[in-house]
Amino acid sequence: MQIPPRHTPSRSVYGGSLVPVLIVVGALALSTAIFFLFTKKKIQAQKDSVAEAAASAKSAAETAKSAAPAVPAKPPMVKPPEPPKPAPPAFAFARPLDLGRQLVRSLTTGDFATAGKLAAASDAEQSNNAAKLFEKLASMGYKPAAEHQVELLGLVENRTRITLPFVMAGSQETVRIQLDLVRDEKMGWKVAKATLPKAMSSAIAAMPATAAPAPASAPSKPGTLAPAPVTAATMKPLFTVEDGTDALAFASDFVRHLLKHDFNAARAFVDDKKVPVERLLGLCIVFEEGQYSLNPAKPLIVTIANPEVSWVIAQVQSESLQQNTEFGVELKRADIAQPWKIVGLNLSDILGSFAKSASKLGVPYTPIVKNPKGGESLALYFEYDRAELHPRALKQLEVIAALMKADPSKKLRIAGHTDEKGEDDYNIRLSRGRAESVKKQLAVLGVPAAQVETTGLGKAQPLSPNKKSDGTDDPEGRSHNRRAEIYLDF
Repeated sequence: MQIPPRHTPSRSVYGGSLVPVLIVVGALALSTAIFFLFTKKKIQAQKDSVAEAAASAKSAAETAKSAAPAVPAKPPMVKPPEPPKPAPPAFAFARPLDLGRQLVRSLTTGDFATAGKLAAASDAEQSNNAAKLFEKLASMGYKPAAEHQVELLGLVENRTRITLPFVMAGSQETVRIQLDLVRDEKMGWKVAKATLPKAMSSAIAAMPATAAPAPASAPSKPGTLAPAPVTAATMKPLFTVEDGTDALAFASDFVRHLLKHDFNAARAFVDDKKVPVERLLGLCIVFEEGQYSLNPAKPLIVTIANPEVSWVIAQVQSESLQQNTEFGVELKRADIAQPWKIVGLNLSDILGSFAKSASKLGVPYTPIVKNPKGGESLALYFEYDRAELHPRALKQLEVIAALMKADPSKKLRIAGHTDEKGEDDYNIRLSRGRAESVKKQLAVLGVPAAQVETTGLGKAQPLSPNKKSDGTDDPEGRSHNRRAEIYLDF
């Protein structure tokens, strides 16, 4: 017997095991929506209530503030001004000479207190001592000279040196205090060192020994030495007494004699064995002819400063020639106890500058030349084929004549020269004529003929080539050879 197949019904989403799950999810969603709708309204109501309360409180506070009486603001604390401190004298000097001249003015009026402050840069203790020293000098008879006599000597060891002139009552001799100045932010210039001449040394005794107060320091530890107090002996004195003329002052005196054309006084500074007399006299001639004076800003500069050797550069200027030039002075001494002597003069710069001014006139003018036979001589120059003296030569001969007349025992030799143009016999006669022209002019100036010897050498000893290297004529070289040389047998 055949059994029919069993029929199994299919599972529906509406029945079976999925229906309970769907019912639970639907219930949760419905409850969440209902909670959100009712709770949101309550939260918003609470926020509105808080905002209204805050606004009400703020309004009440503003109302109370406007109704309350205004309280005056408390004035700020003002610190009472301190009593003014006594200010030091206001000194301000643009140039070193301004300080020196103000010092002379104060001393001339007897204002020793101000002079002391000027000398000591207003340092109280040093100022009092300086004032006593100046007062002592006045009691000794020293009076300051005119303020225009305050001089700028030059530069040494990064300091600018000036001198204050003093005259002893009843004497015409001038003595000088040397002041070494340095730059200062407050005063412009101030005194770093003052050197008195030996004649004023007794005035130093009027300055009491002073000691600078020792700086406060922490107590020393056991077993250590306390710092030594600063005493007068350890302080660097402002005023000292010279132990001999220094190189700068020595060179300054020498140059000033030259500028005054005082050959004899200048010669006393020179070692004749090292510096030819022709060189020194030639420098005097250059100074007189060029009307040179010391450069007021930097007249002398010490470039080498050793106890026994020094080099000084003298800077000079000429308004007539519109030139600024210089020359070197070499000084030596055996030891510091001996006086200085000038053993060298470097004249290359000043002679070169001087010669350029003469070249414009067509006649060379180098008063000192190297002689072809050796040594140096003084030179006078002539026009082409002429034996008459040039006006420049007349000035040179005035200086030489004054020197010859001062000592009749002195003699000089004059040698005439020509260039190579012309016959030998003619040039010999022309060179002799040039030498005789010099001798005649010296006689006019008062030099006896017995002191002068002449000769003519023609073209035999040229100073410069008469022709260029290519064989063509050299007019400038020939102009150097038309000359008369003077040899001083001193």
